[in-house]
Amino acid sequence: MRAAMECGDWLAAIAEAEAWLRRGGRDWRVTLNLAVCGCRARHGTADHWLSQAEAALQQSGHHRLARLGAAEVHGALGHWEQVLDLLSALECPQPWPSLQMRCEALARLGRASEAWAILDAWPPARRDWRWRLALADLHVQASQWSAAEAEYRAVLAERPLQGEVHQNLALVLLSQRRCAEAWPHYEWRRSNPRLDQRGIPSPLPNLESLSCRTVVVRGEQGVGDQIMTSRYLRALAGACRSLIVEPAARLVELFRHNLPAQIVVEPPGCEWPDAVVIGMASLPMLFWSELGCAAPGPMGYLKADPHKVDRWRSRLAALPRGLRLGVGWLGGVTGAERRERALTSRDLRQLGSWPGVQWLDLQFLAQDQQHLADFSREAGIQRPGNPGFDLDDTLALIQCLDGVVTTRQTVAHLTGALGRPGQVLVPARPEWRYWGDENRWAWYPSMQLIRQERRGDWQAQLEGAAQQWLAP
Repeated sequence: MRAAMECGDWLAAIAEAEAWLRRGGRDWRVTLNLAVCGCRARHGTADHWLSQAEAALQQSGHHRLARLGAAEVHGALGHWEQVLDLLSALECPQPWPSLQMRCEALARLGRASEAWAILDAWPPARRDWRWRLALADLHVQASQWSAAEAEYRAVLAERPLQGEVHQNLALVLLSQRRCAEAWPHYEWRRSNPRLDQRGIPSPLPNLESLSCRTVVVRGEQGVGDQIMTSRYLRALAGACRSLIVEPAARLVELFRHNLPAQIVVEPPGCEWPDAVVIGMASLPMLFWSELGCAAPGPMGYLKADPHKVDRWRSRLAALPRGLRLGVGWLGGVTGAERRERALTSRDLRQLGSWPGVQWLDLQFLAQDQQHLADFSREAGIQRPGNPGFDLDDTLALIQCLDGVVTTRQTVAHLTGALGRPGQVLVPARPEWRYWGDENRWAWYPSMQLIRQERRGDWQAQLEGAAQQWLAP
């Protein structure tokens, strides 16, 4: 298990540990590593990782290493207060991973001055590349892009094959809209199917070399990202002999309905011998100089199925008269992401109190999240079926609405790609996908950006949104 972890092969480490446990092995360190590897690989559920981490803490008598591992798991879930609690009892001098996690947690809780003090107190002689990465993270949290860029470049000068640093540098450059510089570094992302066994990306082929080749585009990132980058698929189809797209399973029918017939859309997992494989998140790099972030068409590039639109219009006709708005209120894969990209039950009640508005819940909830649907129901928001399981159907519902209010997530991309009006709630720390001038989303001009002023608090932004939607 240790060798697999040293290579970053978290799934192999999990398999070895589980096999060892089945043979009767028992050791809290193995239980702890299962929790850490599970959250790093996004394998299993958050409850499972937490139960393993808690078991390791109890079995070890809250050993220092168990506290560190449990803190990492809680950090991945956005439980920053628990991270600080777990690390507070560690003996002094504290090991570097503890200080790094403390800085990260403090910055995300809005206590940046404490994090800066921790880094300032670290002895100058021991300020290696890890210290620079922690410093860069603080700069990112403060949206100090140039300062963060300098730290990442300094680390890469010393460690040029550090893939995570390349990706972080790409995100900082993208946040400054220096896209042509950013895309080559973005190729180092872990999800890129063109990475070799060392984690180094193979160069992207140029478009001229694809004219006689079959190309397979794999949707290796989140559903929203795949919707955003699918704008380039028609252009790619015109540049290669044949094009096969393997999006996330929930996107298969939507893409089949929207893409030209010559583009083959298949579920992920097929084998295509002799094809050129490209990650969907690499498409901007291929087409940036020609297309930028412009959508192919003035009113969006996705179209709703007219039959499904008719069915939704019939269903919505039974609602009371008034403005009909959709809401997406939970975004992100990890708990840390959701902490910034979610509305609270209080926020949903604030929306539900808007006079004369019929709210439709558009939020996708996985099977283990269905209990969260009570948050919107208790706010008086209607939840039709299981939104998001059939994204083609969700697209048709959005087409029938007067508009959408949503956090950063798939619903925002669906609304913008359809060319429908909406508002996206952008957290206090901005993110490169949500550029915009004069509060118009550059990737989707039909959408307005509503920027948070105080981290974790949406009240003022929701009040402003209400004034715009309810204005006579």
